[in-house]
Order: sequence, then C-alpha cells, then structure tokens
Amino acid sequence: MKKSRYFSDLIKNYTEEVDDLVTDSEGKSVLQKRLNEKRREIDAILPMIEFSPEMVSAAFYGAFDFMSHEIMQRVVLSEPGHADFLAWVELENELTVSAWAKPLIDSSLKVQGGDAFLVATAALEFLRNKDSFSAPMPEPEPGAENERGAEGEEGDEDGLDDLNEAGADWLAEQGFDPLDR
Repeated sequence: MKKSRYFSDLIKNYTEEVDDLVTDSEGKSVLQKRLNEKRREIDAILPMIEFSPEMVSAAFYGAFDFMSHEIMQRVVLSEPGHADFLAWVELENELTVSAWAKPLIDSSLKVQGGDAFLVATAALEFLRNKDSFSAPMPEPEPGAENERGAEGEEGDEDGLDDLNEAGADWLAEQGFDPLDR
C-alpha cells in the first residue's frame, strides 16, 4: 500500500514495538498483559508521543474498525502538519472505536499534539491490518538521492537488493542460469 515517508518509517517502528510486546524472555505470550499495562499507564506515557509515538500507539492495538478505506488511504498518504492531514474530529466519524479505548482517546486529546497522534495511531492500526510490506516504497523527494550520494552516506540497500533480485529474475527468463542469491 502506498504511504507517505512519515508512515513508511513509523509503521516499521510500530510493528517492531508490537512484536516486542508479544512474548516475554521465556517465549510466553504476554501481549494482552503488556497492552493492559500500557493502557493503565496512558497518562504517564503520553509525553512520549513527541519522540516515540509508536510506543504509545501500541496501547490502541485493536481499538479501531474502519468504515472508509478511501479516507484511511488518504490519511496514510499525508503527514502531520500538512494541510491534507485530517483532524481527529474529521476522522473519528469514519471509525468504530472500542469502548475501552474511549478514555485513552480523551486522555490523548488533553496533551499537546494529541489530535495528530490519534490520527496517526488510527493510521498505524489501519496499516497493521491492511498493509502488505511488498508494496513499493514512495519515490524519494527530488534531489534527495543526489544529496545522500554527495554526503557519502550509504544508499538504500533494500532497494538495491530488490533491483539485484529483479535483474537475476530477468536473466533467468532470458535463459541464463540464475545466480546464487
């Protein structure tokens, strides 16, 4: 699914955060226990939305059902602070919210940035349920590649791996022996 650079990065962090909550060090499933802890501590962890929103967003795991996939697609293509990023009051009418999440929403709306945080959280939950990570990443902004190369930073190795794999597949289709990958 296409998404903005903001949500491309954030969904990776969110998925990792949820994965960390799933099991304890002994491999036992503890997801619900850890989610309940986050939910009880929402007021204490809300200041984290400024620097690690994915860690707080996990408290809303399973909180939303989505009535309009088109609206959610529009949200994941936007970014907080941009004119096309919906406000929570606009988005909440397009969602079904679990009763247990309503106090968490009320707490979130009381903090600075809480509105955008809730919209982003709903988008993360939408992506968690609907996204396939095989979709191509959005194109980089014009000039960003040249700047990265000029600064000597490493390029996008995942993209290079995909390109190498596509090239090897094409060679195999042409009758050449596939290379070991």
